[in-house]
Amino acid sequence: MTATSIITIYLLLAFSHCLLADHRATFRLLTKPMLMPLLGLYYLLAGGENTLVYMALLGAWAGDIALLKFSQKAFIIGLVSFLAGHIAMALAIYGLIPLQTDIPWLSIVMAKLAIAIGAFWYLKPHLGSLKPAVLIYCLVLASKGIVAMGLLLALHSNAALMVALGALIFMLSDLLLAINRFAHPFKKAHLWVMSTYTSAQALIVTGILLVS
Repeated sequence: MTATSIITIYLLLAFSHCLLADHRATFRLLTKPMLMPLLGLYYLLAGGENTLVYMALLGAWAGDIALLKFSQKAFIIGLVSFLAGHIAMALAIYGLIPLQTDIPWLSIVMAKLAIAIGAFWYLKPHLGSLKPAVLIYCLVLASKGIVAMGLLLALHSNAALMVALGALIFMLSDLLLAINRFAHPFKKAHLWVMSTYTSAQALIVTGILLVS
């Protein structure tokens, strides 16, 4: 199979999962663990060679499986898994930024940290004992957004834009997940969380392939 066929299968499966998983538990259990392996296979067949990308997708896959359950223990396992994945992906993106590029890092850091701290502050009253873990997660997620924006400002390319948009949409996805879980549950939460999550991952991986 080709990389194009695999990413097509991924997108169709993600679309079906987002539409049906809220109402069909068995379908959700079967399809969610398939998404990140498909994206990893797409990256492999497209010539992706960065081990850090595979590590990031592995962390996301482990997080996906953990979050199939709704206990606090499962949430913490998922949080740690995604945390490791974000660190790996941030390092992969940072490695694509050309050396000696004039990038306004301070402005980028301040903007992304403002988003992360704002999200944490909104969620803080609802987090209980999870406050420290969620704060660390928000900061690490922001770091991926920081390097993704740095890549965009360094390259000014459509591929870098895909990575930056993917990182931003990933932040939105996690915020929606946290709001639904801790603050204000809303209708069709899985649809909104997974549609943003699967789109973000596809944008980041494809952008990295094109930059590389």
